[in-house]
Amino acid sequence: MLDFCDAPYQFFPARPSAIVMALCRFGNARFGLPGPNHRIRAVRLTGAVEALREIERRGERLLFLPNHSTHSDPQLMTEAHRQLGVGSCFMAAYDVFLRGRLHAWVMQRAGAFSVDREGSDRKAMAEALAILKAGRFGLTIFPEGNVYMTNDRVTPFLEGAAFLGIKAQKELGAARPIHAVPVSIKVTHVSDVRGQVREKLAALASSTGERFDADADPVAELARLGRHLLAKNLRQRGFIGRQEDLTTPHLTEALQHGASRIVAGLEDKMDLTPKPGDDLTARVRRIRAEIHQIRIDPTRETEHRVAAGWADEAILALRILGYGTPYVAQHPTLDRYAETVEKLSEDLYGRWDPPMAPREATIRIGEPVALPAWLEQVESGGKSRGAVNALTAAMESAVQSGLEELNRANPHEGGRLF
Repeated sequence: MLDFCDAPYQFFPARPSAIVMALCRFGNARFGLPGPNHRIRAVRLTGAVEALREIERRGERLLFLPNHSTHSDPQLMTEAHRQLGVGSCFMAAYDVFLRGRLHAWVMQRAGAFSVDREGSDRKAMAEALAILKAGRFGLTIFPEGNVYMTNDRVTPFLEGAAFLGIKAQKELGAARPIHAVPVSIKVTHVSDVRGQVREKLAALASSTGERFDADADPVAELARLGRHLLAKNLRQRGFIGRQEDLTTPHLTEALQHGASRIVAGLEDKMDLTPKPGDDLTARVRRIRAEIHQIRIDPTRETEHRVAAGWADEAILALRILGYGTPYVAQHPTLDRYAETVEKLSEDLYGRWDPPMAPREATIRIGEPVALPAWLEQVESGGKSRGAVNALTAAMESAVQSGLEELNRANPHEGGRLF
């Protein structure tokens, strides 16, 4: 679920144990993925699998950079590592470690370490660098930074992962290469779940006092109900008037307008001036970073209640922006339609619902990029300052291309039009 944690930050270092990692991989493959929380009945690897195994045989370093569009992605990457025969540590949001001492203990021994996504987490950066430089395990980072539930479309990658890879490579030198590996994860429905999807959408409509029209065009009906849910949410929070509605025929414009009003209001309350060139997403992230610093500071306890309200509004803006492109209308497959309904449900109720039916996953390993040769090429072109930006863009493009290739070859019901 697209959300942020404001519990006091505590760093959890990775303490990888070969025994615990092996047990977790076995349990994940045998019970976790097929279980009710994920319902993944099969995982298939494709792409540059042999090239990656050869890198592993040479003992060279691996930095895995997958997309992060479903709640099953960490488990899917764990299975990919098992099938590949490689070990990898994970960078994970710190709130996951706060679910209990035993849970944190297991995650650390399975190779995970925490990161504060809202602040400059030097401990997490140092841990990531240490793992890459040691070379005992690979490192897996989800550059999108959150679960956005748009499996066919990559959300712009954050630059932190590329920065870590380049910094570690420069410290190691060209003789000890790191390979950046773009990974495309595609999850698809294997059966016809149109009935379940319609029922879920009808229940969402009913819970907000709206009627679901089963005879209407399904894409138009989804857009209409989405606009209704957004308008109600904005009206309840005072961003639009009681009689005002999102009546524009273009849902994308309505979403941008709603998010813009929230962001501008927060900047005004917090006395923040947007930086030139920042889009709405960048402005929300800056707002969230400022709020986070207030909420984790015990000396500013008197501001915590107000900051909590601001945080709720910032999350709403970020969620609205997640619907900001005509994702379903561009290609209304069963998969896209279903995940959009699931996303609406999460945003309305604030909880994650398990999958509706069995699914399968295909994980495409993109061509590994050897950072020494890549850096030499970039720097010879006079782009040394933009190396991080260039690597981020290259990995994002490779993951998106991989998803498009997987979608073209998708034989399952989820790839068919709704």
